[in-house]
Amino acid sequence: MAKKRLGIGVQTIKDFSEESRIYVDKTEKIYELMQFGKHNFILRPRRFGKSLLLDTLGAIYDGKKEQFEGMWIYNKIDWEKEKRPTLRIDFTLIEYHACSLEKGLQDYFESIAEDLGLHFEDTSAHNMFKKIIEYMGKTKSIVILIDEYEMPVTDFVGKNETKLQENIDSLKKLYGVMKGASHAIHRSYITGVTKIGKISILSDLNMLNDLTLHESFTTLLGYTEVELRLYYAEYITEAAQRFHCSEAEILTKIKQHYNGYSWDGIAENKVYNPFSIVNFFQNFKFRDYWFGTGTPTVLVRGARQEQITLNDLDHLEVSGNLLENANLTRFYSISLLFQAGYLTIKKVFEDDTFLLGFPNQEVRNAFSSYLLAEYVQKDWSNTDTTIAHKLRRCLEKEEISAAFQIFIPVIQSTGYDITKHTEGYFHTIMHVLMYSTNVCVFSELQSLQGRLDTVAITSKTVYIFEFKINSTAEIALEQIKAQGYDQRFRLVEKNLYLIGVNFLTKDKKITEIQVQKWTETGYEDVPVVFEM
Repeated sequence: MAKKRLGIGVQTIKDFSEESRIYVDKTEKIYELMQFGKHNFILRPRRFGKSLLLDTLGAIYDGKKEQFEGMWIYNKIDWEKEKRPTLRIDFTLIEYHACSLEKGLQDYFESIAEDLGLHFEDTSAHNMFKKIIEYMGKTKSIVILIDEYEMPVTDFVGKNETKLQENIDSLKKLYGVMKGASHAIHRSYITGVTKIGKISILSDLNMLNDLTLHESFTTLLGYTEVELRLYYAEYITEAAQRFHCSEAEILTKIKQHYNGYSWDGIAENKVYNPFSIVNFFQNFKFRDYWFGTGTPTVLVRGARQEQITLNDLDHLEVSGNLLENANLTRFYSISLLFQAGYLTIKKVFEDDTFLLGFPNQEVRNAFSSYLLAEYVQKDWSNTDTTIAHKLRRCLEKEEISAAFQIFIPVIQSTGYDITKHTEGYFHTIMHVLMYSTNVCVFSELQSLQGRLDTVAITSKTVYIFEFKINSTAEIALEQIKAQGYDQRFRLVEKNLYLIGVNFLTKDKKITEIQVQKWTETGYEDVPVVFEM
């Protein structure tokens, strides 16, 4: 019997059902969602199944029982009782770039009105919306489904302030209609990526039920470990065969790359990105599928300007309020990084604060590559295919002089707009550069004696780096030994190098490097030749 087909690019429950594709059954959670308040709101990163969630809700309220055969909900509800008129607004289908958002909404509502046989005297978008709600809800209150609610705003942030403000005004009027027409609305479900602060376009909808971090719905979108093993069992078996390893080993690799998204910090509630999973099983290659669907240029640039290190991003403690609203007047914020999916909740503390970090290897590796490109002020694709690959080869072949011939121009090419030249700043550049190579890299690794700057590990070698500014490489090297940073790695069956590096902030360059290699008789000096 052939494997069920993957749901690549499929966003409707009808297509999953009719084309016999793998559908991870979330209908029990969806039914629970249907019992909540009138106006429901949930944020998730792009490509996380929000459109499919709304389509599934629409199909349930439309009474399409035949599309749910074999699913949890099939025999659990009274389909006629649940059946209601549904009104869907999908901003990916509304034109607002070539014309105004007002005109795009008017055209969208006009097509709906034609199907209803409805005509308008006042053709303003918010009035058309109101009349459609009232008309459809005359005999039975309706369900409204809104996908990508904030897209007409976020598409113009930092690009066109005039259109940005026009779209804010249009959306506030549009969503304000729902409060006045509440008597004709049974439920509304609103999805998006970003919860916009200060200029909130949903401010008039003051009874909004924000379920983004609600404990009942942390696994509503994305795949849990149990779901992955259950629904993709045949593909897991095939992946193990292709990679010549056990199923347990391939599952560990898949987990490292694509699992880790969390909205409550509970281990068993972590989810896989569904887009990355289906693409991995389509290609059987570990690639940055989700990250490749959007470039976080603004967020990466902000992280660089704020001199946020990768280690900082992977160990961020923030207040609960920080996750509530994203301020789009600032191009970089922790809220935006979290809401967009570049950071996730690692732990929730009793005082309602959160520990944030990268969700998985896909995001961590790709974000570091983009951050490197921002530091060296080059196109990401060029940086990724030249600098990172050359450096990886040098590290694997233990060609330390050649490696520093790559490090040095990177340091010198970083922007002069950054004036906070601290040890952490140079450490960040070096760490990001090595991280982009996809070798195993640890930053500020904790030992009993303190924290060592960076450790890079290849298949045959361990490199321990210590960075100093306006000092000497000898002092950096001696610190590694004095603090005993190297002792744990002497027992590893790999070649071990200690590398002390000194930066001169005035000239913004590496001035001195000292390298020693661990041997049976102790440390031996390794000559390093590099050009300034």
